[in-house]
Amino acid sequence: MNMAVKFSIEPVTGQDFHYNLVGSIDAHASETLNTLYDIPAESHVLLDFSQVERVNSMGLSLLLKLFEIWESKRIKIEVQHLDRMISMLFKITGLGRFIKDGKAGPATPASTANPEPPRHIEAKIAATTSTPASTASDKLNFVASLQTGQQLTGWYLLNTYLQRRLKQAIHFEQANDVLNPNFTDLLFAKPFEACQMINNHGYIPVMRPITDTDEVVILTRADDDRALADYPNAIVATASKDSFVYLLGRFLCDENDLDSEQLQFDFSGNEIKALQMLIRKKADLVFMLKKAYDGLSSFSRNSVRLLDESRTEFAHHLFCVAPHLTGHISELSNVLGDMVQDEQGKQILVDIQMQGWQKPEEEAMAMLQMVYRRYAG
Repeated sequence: MNMAVKFSIEPVTGQDFHYNLVGSIDAHASETLNTLYDIPAESHVLLDFSQVERVNSMGLSLLLKLFEIWESKRIKIEVQHLDRMISMLFKITGLGRFIKDGKAGPATPASTANPEPPRHIEAKIAATTSTPASTASDKLNFVASLQTGQQLTGWYLLNTYLQRRLKQAIHFEQANDVLNPNFTDLLFAKPFEACQMINNHGYIPVMRPITDTDEVVILTRADDDRALADYPNAIVATASKDSFVYLLGRFLCDENDLDSEQLQFDFSGNEIKALQMLIRKKADLVFMLKKAYDGLSSFSRNSVRLLDESRTEFAHHLFCVAPHLTGHISELSNVLGDMVQDEQGKQILVDIQMQGWQKPEEEAMAMLQMVYRRYAG
């Protein structure tokens, strides 16, 4: 690990339990943070984040665990000098109450700190006790929520690849707005969609894309030179209200002093239609996946301007299996994980715009589930 970002804790001279945090708070910070567990009960702890370069989902999980221990010991916790992105992460995960004196922006009212949540739970989906979509001897149904439209051919190729490696007939479909547990055996889903299927229907997360998080960009037209804060009452086009993109986009606006409650949202159904609305001047802003923005044609890229983007390293698409396929998890994990080892697998990964697959980290899954329950539960 680069020494410039290695995490350390520096006590502030003459101040009891006042610490400067330095570097990156991630999985490697665990041992260092453990030194703070022994702070006496009913103390007052102040953590300064001015020298923190980044906090990822693993780091947030470690901080949550530490803060829970401190609160059980009636320790007063304050944090200060967070940058805008770390402040946003704190607010999304419910840690915003610890921010001191509004140094990273005040603990904003619920109307802006907690925008109206996506409502997957309102979908009319059958109960988990329904008959499984298939048995191990039948054709499996594979449903995928694509990250970009250019991936579709690659996903059909992946379906064929899985059929050959698993020696199992598999039918592939692109996801519709509402996922049906009575139909879906294998699922590649957006973060909140996956959480909904995990929580409500017992689906099991098996793999996630390597180094691939769902980050969000906010775009305007190329000929519009206003800053994000200068779009009060703007019309915002985005694919879906039931989306992590919608949630993160609203947080980005609120962190730029643009009240997202005053925005007018037009849910286009997909990101290409949302982009077309912007270019045709039927919308002022667009929220979309950064990966989709990165894949735009040169014409589309030249027609828009990037106003802001998230750097949360927080949410992943997840490859899940239905609960009746528990016995196939190991085999499926091996097939996906080994794609980087053969030429055909590597080419399919290129087609679906992935570096490969890895097992989801327990801490990161717990963090995603916590956010899902807070905003969509």
